[in-house]
Amino acid sequence: MTVQQHASRTSSHLGGCVGFWLWALVGAGMVFGMISFIVFFLIPPIVLVVWLMRRSRWTDGPVLTGIIAGAGVPLLVVAGLQWNAWHDRVVGDDTPNPFYWGGVGLFLFAAGIAAYEVARRRIP
Repeated sequence: MTVQQHASRTSSHLGGCVGFWLWALVGAGMVFGMISFIVFFLIPPIVLVVWLMRRSRWTDGPVLTGIIAGAGVPLLVVAGLQWNAWHDRVVGDDTPNPFYWGGVGLFLFAAGIAAYEVARRRIP
């Protein structure tokens, strides 16, 4: 009995996506801990890194680009939180511009996903 090629590819693709999003969770947690200046928030991502490094399946390869995509998520959240305050601003006050946070966050998120897809397709 032969196994069709697309049958084995689905499980590896699903496993790669799970690994990618777990590493994205690490990236999001690290950036959230850094922008909040609370060291306690860095502990869960560090625990997740230790757990992921013990899984030999997700220690290298394209799944690590999830860190880049995950790093953009907290920046998009900050931009979303600043959005209403920015629209209700008075000219001349020092209301932060959400486009700076959102632009960098969107770039990191899209670059991480694009890098994952390009690196995943290069693996034989």
